[in-house]
Amino acid sequence: MVTALAIGRPSVAAISIAGAAAAIFIAHEPLLILLGRRGVRVRHAQQREAIVWLAACGSLAAAFGATGMLLVQSATRWTLGVPLVCGVIATVFVARGEERSTLGEIAVAAALVSVSFPVAIAASASTIVALTCALAFAAAFITATVSVRTVIAAAHRSGSLMRSSAVAVTVLVLAGVAALASQRLILSAAMWAALPMCTVEIVLAVIVPPPRYLRQIGWTLVGASALTGIILVAAMR
Repeated sequence: MVTALAIGRPSVAAISIAGAAAAIFIAHEPLLILLGRRGVRVRHAQQREAIVWLAACGSLAAAFGATGMLLVQSATRWTLGVPLVCGVIATVFVARGEERSTLGEIAVAAALVSVSFPVAIAASASTIVALTCALAFAAAFITATVSVRTVIAAAHRSGSLMRSSAVAVTVLVLAGVAALASQRLILSAAMWAALPMCTVEIVLAVIVPPPRYLRQIGWTLVGASALTGIILVAAMR
């Protein structure tokens, strides 16, 4: 969302949409606690705190969302439907307890990334620029999901197939981004922006470090993600 704001001209509408998305994201954890997904003991111990957090985040999300919807231009209001649809799909996986499956994590990643599209549009970015931003991060996070799961699967001696699958997914995703760029549906900056994350992910799939390095892997992916944002801003600002 920071990248989406930076590639355009931040407006109250764009900041409001981003604020609503952030509030919904924070509300996810107290909601899971109340649903018992963190265990019965945690639900009983933290029920009151979870209710307060959920009510506060829900109120902020409603306020920010209403503000953004009112202030965004009517011609671009349809863009708000993109994260809404992606969010509904992700919610289905969460409701079924499958948010930690490969498809569930990809759906959640896509839902999180999709918010950048209406934020960028509300920040006066063009449709192709906003789509470039969203797809670059989507490509990066989807391949990251598969690569991290490869590291975890290797610890259970079931990573050989995942390793080849991770490399294949990364190559296919990059090829898809390149194909969209060649058709001028998105800017070529998307491919270059997704490259840092995809490079890290291919290295992970080939080397497959032990799971004890997951923290370091996570911070490496955070750094690569930041580099993705910097490349997008530098290329499209």
